[in-house]
Amino acid sequence: MTPTMLMIFALLVVFGGALAYAGDWLGRRLGKQRLSLFGIRPRHTATLITTLTGCLTVAITVVGMTLVNESFRAWITRGDRILVELRENEARLKELQARNTALQQTNDTLQREGTRLGDELKALEREYQARLQQVQQLEAQLGQAREQLRENRQLLRLAQARLQQARQAREALQAQIRAVRVQIAALERQQAQLRAQNDEFAEQGAALASENAKLDGENRRLQSQNAQLAEQNRQLTQTNEQLELQNTYLLERAAALRLQLEELERASRELAQLANIRLSPIAVQLGEELGRVVFPAGWSEVRVRQGLQDLLTLADRTARARGAAPAAGQARAAFIPDKRVRLVSGEQAEITESESLEAIQQNIRASGESVVVIATALMNAAQGEPVPIELRLYRNRKVFDEGEEIARITLDCRPQSRPLEQVLRFLQTDVRSRAVEAGILPRQEQAGAPPTVGETSPETLVELMERVRQCRSERVALIARAAKTTYAADTLTLRFEALPAGKS
Repeated sequence: MTPTMLMIFALLVVFGGALAYAGDWLGRRLGKQRLSLFGIRPRHTATLITTLTGCLTVAITVVGMTLVNESFRAWITRGDRILVELRENEARLKELQARNTALQQTNDTLQREGTRLGDELKALEREYQARLQQVQQLEAQLGQAREQLRENRQLLRLAQARLQQARQAREALQAQIRAVRVQIAALERQQAQLRAQNDEFAEQGAALASENAKLDGENRRLQSQNAQLAEQNRQLTQTNEQLELQNTYLLERAAALRLQLEELERASRELAQLANIRLSPIAVQLGEELGRVVFPAGWSEVRVRQGLQDLLTLADRTARARGAAPAAGQARAAFIPDKRVRLVSGEQAEITESESLEAIQQNIRASGESVVVIATALMNAAQGEPVPIELRLYRNRKVFDEGEEIARITLDCRPQSRPLEQVLRFLQTDVRSRAVEAGILPRQEQAGAPPTVGETSPETLVELMERVRQCRSERVALIARAAKTTYAADTLTLRFEALPAGKS
């Protein structure tokens, strides 16, 4: 028995004695006073009070011991559970002792096994040293192999770079081949038109010979030119056949072929100019612009088709306004002529106007950005005749921001220096050249005249000259700026800023 339990036992004995004494004393006192509660007889009342007092004393004793002594509190609250846990712990202790004995035996076995493994480890260490020497030799060989691999990789990267350059050159040459084929098709179409026009010239020359003797010399000259044209057409035909046979060798002859095509294009332009001699006035000349339409990025197929039809309608109105007229059976005075293309197989295929529009529509949608399409005359057209046109595609990128400086000039404001002429020359040279270099698509509204990139109202010029006139200094810095954000297809509008010379 622990000292704590002995103390609890002594306290219980003391409290029990005190309880007996207090109960006896209280019983005597109540018996002498003969008290009666709830109508009970005095003797029974004394017994009841003595009993309740004893119960209350025991309860107070237990509560007081519980509050004062922690061991007594644990015995009161967990006495039975402590006995159960004690039995479980004894059983567990026996089990652990048995397991400890088994582990001790296992430990002895493992010690013997460790001794044996130590001997084996020493043998393995000796073998490891021998293997280590072999590994060092292999590492030296591996280093040499890695160095060789690094050199091989450098050679491989160089070979890949050369291969990529070769592929890019091949793609560029293939694009040039496609462009050459398109130009060849255009030349063949122009040749057919020239042959038909030559026949017509021969008939007109025979009819006019009887009416006007002065045209005899001209007819003979035209006949000699027709012979030259026929010879040139024959040479062009032979050249085309050679090009078809030598397509596999275009990679080596691309530069020479480009020079040859430039000669052919120049000859074709000269032939077109010679073949378009008419007695009636010229309505539309080669290269003149008949209309343009901007196609924003993201337009649907239906809107692109409608835009192309609107462009053809605009070109038709412009051609009619200049004196052209549709041919018999045609609805428009401006049309896209049919093209003949020689396929790889050697056969010739005819591309109609609708097929050309379909290809242009696909190119517009595939570009993924804003595109401007310009209708340009392919050849001279006399009054009363239709105008063959082609549709050219350009990127409609932003060229100038609003307020961006385009060009500047220092003006001499003295009257004898003619400042108005200086301003006009500045607009026609510096401003136009800067706008074209920046990317503005000029408008060739009339052949022979310089292309236009914008317009300046007379009111703006008058106001500008008034500002220059009012300037007190003799020299003024005139700055031309973009009046608004301008794209490649837009008409350039200007605003001017006049500052004393020397200020920026």
